[in-house]
Amino acid sequence: MISCHYLLFYSCLLLIVGHHVANAVIRVNYGYFAEASPIRVACARGWFNTEDYQVTCYPQTSGLFVAARLDSGSLHLAELGSTPLAQALARGVDIRVVYIDQYKGESQGIYVRPSDDESGYKGIENPFDLIGKKVGVPFGSTMHYHVLFLLDIFDMTGEVDVLNLSPTEIIKAWDDKTIDAAACWGNAREHVLGGDNPGNVLVTAGVLTDWGRGTFNAVAVGRDFMNINAEFVERFVTILGLLTDSFMDNLGEFDAENAKRWIPTDDPFVSYIPSMADTFMKSGEEARNPSIESISNERRALDLFIQLSTEDQLSCDHLGGGKACGRPSHQHIAMQKTAEFLMDQNVIHSMGQLSVMGDSGIACSAPNTLCGSDIFTGSGLNHDLYSLDSWDGQAPFYALNETGRAGEGEMSTGDSICSKTTLVAKQRIQYFGDLQGENSLMGQSYSDNLDCWWTIRSSDCIESSSFCSRSVELSFLQVRIWSGDYIRVYSDPSIECDSDSSTKVLLGQITGLDPDLPVFRARGCILVHFETDANQEGSYNDMQNQGDGFAAIFADSSIVEPECNGEQWGADCSFTKHCLGTSHIDIGRDYQHSISSGTSRTYPNDLDCIWEVKAKGDQSYVVLDVEYDLEPTYDYVQLFSGTFGSTSGVTPHAFLSAESTKERYYIPTDKFGFATIRLVTDNLGQRSGFAASVSAGGGAATKFCSTPGTSGLFCEFPHCIVKNFIERGMVASSSDVDPEYQIGRVVSQIKSHSVPANIDCTWPFDKTLGEAQGIRLRFNSPLDLEPQPVSAVGDKVVVRAGGKVAAEVYVEKCTTDDVCSYSWQTGKCENGACTVHQSLDVEIDDFAGAELHLLTDRTDGGNEYNGVDFDVLFISSCPSGPEVHCEAGSGKCVDGGCMCNDNIPCACPCDAAGLVSTTNAALLWVLIPIVFIFISIFVWYRRRKIRKSRAQKATIQEKEEQLEAFRNSVVGMRTAITHYMPTPSISDADDDAPLAVPPPLEKIQWCWKETPSFVSAHGPDMIVGNPADCWIKYDRYLNTMLEDAFQAYTNSGSKKTSINESFKKLTSMNESFKKLTPFSPAPLDESKFIVCSDGYKVDVRDMKQTKEATGFERDVQRVVEVVDPVPQQVPKDRKEIDLSEVEVGNSLPDELISEPQMVLVKGDVVQISSQRPDGWAFGTKLHHNDEVTARELVRLTSKGSLDSNIFTDTGWFPLDTTEIPTGEELALLQTKVGGTDALQAPSYWDDIADPTIVQLHELKRSDKEYDSVTKAFLSTLKLPRFSKKVKVIGIQRIQNLAMWQSYVVKRQTICYRETGSQGGTDSPEVMKRALDRFERHWLWHGTNNDVMDKIMQQGFNRSFCGKNATVYGKGVYFARDAEYSAYPTYAVPDDNNVQYMMACRVIVGEYCPGVRNAFTPDIRDPSTQALYDTTVGLLSNDTMTDPSIYVTYHDAQAYPEYLIKFKTS
Repeated sequence: MISCHYLLFYSCLLLIVGHHVANAVIRVNYGYFAEASPIRVACARGWFNTEDYQVTCYPQTSGLFVAARLDSGSLHLAELGSTPLAQALARGVDIRVVYIDQYKGESQGIYVRPSDDESGYKGIENPFDLIGKKVGVPFGSTMHYHVLFLLDIFDMTGEVDVLNLSPTEIIKAWDDKTIDAAACWGNAREHVLGGDNPGNVLVTAGVLTDWGRGTFNAVAVGRDFMNINAEFVERFVTILGLLTDSFMDNLGEFDAENAKRWIPTDDPFVSYIPSMADTFMKSGEEARNPSIESISNERRALDLFIQLSTEDQLSCDHLGGGKACGRPSHQHIAMQKTAEFLMDQNVIHSMGQLSVMGDSGIACSAPNTLCGSDIFTGSGLNHDLYSLDSWDGQAPFYALNETGRAGEGEMSTGDSICSKTTLVAKQRIQYFGDLQGENSLMGQSYSDNLDCWWTIRSSDCIESSSFCSRSVELSFLQVRIWSGDYIRVYSDPSIECDSDSSTKVLLGQITGLDPDLPVFRARGCILVHFETDANQEGSYNDMQNQGDGFAAIFADSSIVEPECNGEQWGADCSFTKHCLGTSHIDIGRDYQHSISSGTSRTYPNDLDCIWEVKAKGDQSYVVLDVEYDLEPTYDYVQLFSGTFGSTSGVTPHAFLSAESTKERYYIPTDKFGFATIRLVTDNLGQRSGFAASVSAGGGAATKFCSTPGTSGLFCEFPHCIVKNFIERGMVASSSDVDPEYQIGRVVSQIKSHSVPANIDCTWPFDKTLGEAQGIRLRFNSPLDLEPQPVSAVGDKVVVRAGGKVAAEVYVEKCTTDDVCSYSWQTGKCENGACTVHQSLDVEIDDFAGAELHLLTDRTDGGNEYNGVDFDVLFISSCPSGPEVHCEAGSGKCVDGGCMCNDNIPCACPCDAAGLVSTTNAALLWVLIPIVFIFISIFVWYRRRKIRKSRAQKATIQEKEEQLEAFRNSVVGMRTAITHYMPTPSISDADDDAPLAVPPPLEKIQWCWKETPSFVSAHGPDMIVGNPADCWIKYDRYLNTMLEDAFQAYTNSGSKKTSINESFKKLTSMNESFKKLTPFSPAPLDESKFIVCSDGYKVDVRDMKQTKEATGFERDVQRVVEVVDPVPQQVPKDRKEIDLSEVEVGNSLPDELISEPQMVLVKGDVVQISSQRPDGWAFGTKLHHNDEVTARELVRLTSKGSLDSNIFTDTGWFPLDTTEIPTGEELALLQTKVGGTDALQAPSYWDDIADPTIVQLHELKRSDKEYDSVTKAFLSTLKLPRFSKKVKVIGIQRIQNLAMWQSYVVKRQTICYRETGSQGGTDSPEVMKRALDRFERHWLWHGTNNDVMDKIMQQGFNRSFCGKNATVYGKGVYFARDAEYSAYPTYAVPDDNNVQYMMACRVIVGEYCPGVRNAFTPDIRDPSTQALYDTTVGLLSNDTMTDPSIYVTYHDAQAYPEYLIKFKTS
C-alpha cells in the first residue's frame, strides 16, 4: 500500500490551499454561456457569495454538456438552452427551471459563406443552397435544433452534411474554409460575421421563432440541491431578476441613475458592462481589463436578445403558468413542441414527463402532467429582498481568479503538459498528472483535444521481462474532469504494456468533479489514458482557485491484487458504490455468482463496466439471471462471447435495455470458455441499474426456434438479437417450394411484441446453392416498419453479400402514389405509406458473407409496428430468358414472384409489361378475337352514330333554350358596334406624342443606423445604399407604422401647434377659461408621433430610435425613392389606330364632365347600371374584346395623364355606340359565368321591380339578417384603436341586380385562375376553395351622403371613392375591421351626426403590398405583364395572410351589400 505519510503530506497540502475557506462553506458550481446577458455581472462581482456559500462560475460551450453536468452534480445551477432543456426533461433529469434568462432573438443564427469570384466559390443565398454543403453546429444545442428544423421544413433532411463542432472548432473550420455555414452564437458568431472572412446571415433564431420554433435560455437547478438550499436559490434567482430589471430600466422609478449602469464605458465604478464583458474571457485580452471594443460589442450584443422582467417572469405566460393559472405557460408549450420535434428527429426515445400537457378535468391540476408539475417555478423571485444600490461602486468589479483564458491569436488554451506517450520514471513513490507542478491544480485548466498516455511499471518489470511479480498502486489525489472528457485506467498482462496493446484490461473509466474513487492496483503495469474533447473548459471567480485536471501518485507494491467478486471493486475490493472497470469471475456448473451495477440508488453517467466470466470444464454457455432498469436506447447491458483482453476479442450476442423483471438469458462462450457482460451508460439520464447472477451450463443449444420471432441459444429472447439463425423448415407461405431452394423464415419478434428500437439484427445464410442467381423475400405479412422519408430512413431491411449492399427495403412516407416509384413498391400510397410488393427478388452475384439485417432507429414516434415476417428463398435463372414473362413460358406468377417447373423460384418477370407472345399459334389465337371484336365495334359504332345524331339535335335545342333563358336573365347587356373615345383633352391630338409624365410615385423606406461592425450581420436586401453608411431597413410592418406616424406629424402643421401652445398659455393664465371653452382645440396628442415595438421607440420628429430599457439611441432616416411607373417612350404593345374608325364624343352633358367616362372597343360586352333619357348610359365591361386597343384609346383621350377620369372598364358612354348582343356574343359571356342561373339575384333578396335601378330594403331589428350584420360590424370596433360607443340606427340591404351581375362576372374571371376552367365546370369543392381564397364577405367602406347614392347605383368608382387615402395606392379602400373605416375621416357624419358604413363583398384575388400614390398594383407575372388584383396595407400585428386594408382598382371587384347608419359618442 502507499505509505500513509505520503498521503498525509498531500492531504495537508490541499487543506493549506483552501485554508481561508471555513469548513461550513458550501461550494456551488454555476454554469453560464459566453453570451451577453445582464446576469453575468453577478459572476464578475461575486454577488452570489455569502458567508455560507461560495459560487464559482464556469463558462460552458453547449447546453447538452450542461444538462449532463447538472445530471451528474458537477454543476448545481446552470443556464441551458430550451432544446437541451427539453431533452434533459424528456430523459428524466431531475431539475427545476427557476429563471428565464432571455429569448434568443437575433443573438444566434445560421451564418453562411458568401460567393467568392476569385476562387469561383458559389456562396449560399437561400436555404436550398445548403444542399450538399457542410454546416458546423454544436450537437444538442438550441441552434442544432434550429438547423434540424430548417432542414425539415425545407424538406432537405439527409441532404446537408451537419457536423458536430464546438464553438472553438467552428471558428477554426470557418477560417480554414472547411465548412460552408455555421450555426452558432457568442464569440463564434462574432468571429464568423466580423472576422477576416465575414459571412452573411441566412436566418436568425428570431426568424425561426416567428416560424413557430422559439428558443430561450433558462436557469435550472438540481432538485435535490434546491430542496436542501432553498434560501440560497431564492437569493440567487432574485439577483438575476434585479439585474435584468435594471437593464430593462424597470427600476428607473426607484433609481433615476439606473440607466448609467448599462452605458458602454470602461469605468466599472459607473457601468456594469465592463464586468459583464470580462466574463467572456476573450482570447488575447488581459484579465480584469476588458478592452473598450469588447465593452462596446457586448453592450450591442445585449440588444440582440429579448429579456423578461421579473413581472413578466412571474406572469401566467412564463414561470407563473401552470397549476396556479390553470393553463400552460409559453415554456410548457415550447418544451412539448421541442420534445415532439426531437422525437420526430430520433434524438430522444420518448417524451417522458413532457408527453402529457394537462389533465382532462381542470387544466394543469394533476401533478403528473407537464403543466401541473413544478418543473417551472418562479417562487424564488422576490424583489423585496435586495437592492442593487448596496453593491454599486464597490469592488471587486472583476473575478479574482480565473482559468482557461486563451492568449492572443489562440483558439483555446490549457496548461496540460502531457503527450501521446509518457513513460513515468521508476521511482518507488511518485506524483504525476496532466498539469505543471507537483500536485497543483490551482489556477490551472487542462487543455482540449488531449490524447495522453502514461505507462507505469513495477520496479521489477522491465520491457524484456516475461513475468513481473510486483504490482503498481495508483491513487488519485484530485480529479476534476468535466463530462465529455475521460481518464481511463488499464492493466496489461502482456510485456508490451503500451497504448497500442490489444490485451489491456480496463480498470476504470473516470469523469466528474471530485468523484469517489478507490485505489487501483495491477501486477507489473498500469496504463493511464487522458482524453479530452474540443470544448474549452475554464472557471471564473473561483475563490479557491481550484482549477481542473487530475493529480495522482503511484507506488511499487509487493501485494498481489485480490480477486474481487462482481459487486466489489478497487485494490482492496472495498469500493461498492458503483461498478468500475473489469471484474474477473470463474464459475462452475453448479455455482452461482452475483454481479450488479453497484449499491447506489442510481448508477452514474459515463459508466463502462465489464464482467469477464470463465466457465470451467465442458460448459458451453453462461446463464444470466438478470433484472434491470436502464434508460431505453441509451444505456445497455451488452452480452458477448469471448473477452476484450484476449487476442481474439469478442463477438456480440445480444443487448439489453429499458426495464425488465427477472429474466434468464444464455450467453455462448468462446473456445476458451469465456463470455463477457458489459454495462455502458451515456452522459445523461440515470436509472436503477441491474442485478444478476451468473452460472455455467453445457449441452447443445436449440439452433432453430419453434416459435417464430424468438431467438437466443434456447429461444429465450422474444425478439431478434445481434446474431440470429434463419429458421430453416419454418417457412410459412412457401411450404410448396422445392426444399433445396428454401433458406428459411425471418421474423423480427413474437406477435405480442412490437419491433424493438435501436437494433441491428443479423441473419447469416447457413446454406448455399450453386445455381442460385439471387434470393426472394416472400412476405407472409405486409412489411410494417415506421414510415419515413427517403432522406431519413431509420428502419429498414438490408441484404448484404460479397462485401456490399445488394438491396435495401423500407416503408417510405408518402402523400400521393407518385412518391412510390421504387421497383419493390406497388406504386400505391395507403395510410401515408408506400406499400411493398409481396415478393421481392434480389440479384446476388457473390454469396460470400451473405446475410440479412434489420435496422431500427431510436424511436417509433410512440407507435407500435409489427416488423418483418418473410420467407427467404433462392431463385434460379429464368429458363425462357430474362425478358420473357413468367406465364409466357412454363411458369406461373404466385404472390408476384415466378414459380417455374417443379416449384422452383425463378427470376422470370411477373409484371404485365413483360408479357410477350412466343409462338405463331399464340399469335393466331390473339388475331381471331381481334377480328371478331373489330366487326362488333363497327356495327356498334354505326348504331351509336345514329343515336348520337339524334342526341345532338336535342342538345342544340336545349342549348338554344338555355341561351335564351340566359339572355333574359342578363340586365342591360349591350355590345359595342364601334370604337368609341370621349372628346380628347387636347383637340389637336398627336397619335405619336409621348405619354404624359404622371406625378412621381414615392417608395418610402425607414431605416436605422447600425454599428459598422454589425452591418455584415444583415442580408444585402436589408441594407440601404452604401453598406459603409450603415443604414438598415425596418421591416414592412414597422415601415408602415413609421410612415403613418410621420404623415400624422407633418399633417399636424406648425399652425396647429401654435394654436395649442397659445391655448396652453391661456389656460394657465385663467383656469376658468377651461370651463367656458368646451370646443377649444385639444392639446396636441404627441404620442401618435412615436412608434413602439419590441422594447424600442422611434420618434419621427427628432428621428431617433431609443431602447426603452437602457436609453441607448440610434439615428433614424426616412429614405424617399422616386419611382417612374410610366415609360417615357411608346409602349411595345401600342397599336396604330385609324381615328376615322373611332367615334369621338362631342356632346357630353355638362353635368357628366367630371364623371368617369369609358372608352369602347368594337365587340366589348357592357352591362348598363344607369341610363339617362338623353342617350347616355353608365356601365361596366363584362368582356374586353381588345384591352391593348382600349388602353391606347385612353392614352389618346387623356394624353397619357394617369390622373384623368377616363377608364377602360367603367364609366359613361353614348348608348348609340352599342346594340343588343348577338347569340354568339351571349354564348361567349355564358362561358365566363357558368350556367343559366349564374347571374340570378341572391335567394335572400326581395323581388326585383326594375333591374336597372337600385332598391333599398330596410331590415327589421327582429330579422336574423339584421342581427348578423350588426354583430359583424360591432365585433370589429375594438379597443384601443376605437374607443367610442356605437349605436346602430338602421341597416338597409342594397339590391342592384346589374351591379351584382358585374361583380359575379369579375369574381368568376378571377376564380378561373384557381379552378383552371370556365363555365362553372368545376366541382363545388373546387369553386368553394377558390372563393375561400379570393373573396372576402365582410369588408368595410366608410362613406358619406355625397357619394353613397352613386356607389349604390354605379358601384365603387375610383374617381369618387378613392379620395381619402393614397398610402397604399390610388384605388378604392376597404378595411377588414370596421374600426378603421368608422372614423369620421372616412364615415363622414351628416348634419344629424349620422355616419354611414357599407358592408361589402369584395373579390380581392391575388394581392401585393401597396405603394403610396400608385395608380395600379405591381406586376404579378413578368412574362405576361399581368398585374395583381389588389394591394394591401399592413397595420399593427398584421401579416400578408390577414391584412387590415385592401385597395381595389376595378369597379366590379366590390359589391356593397348593406348600408349601415350609426352614431358614435
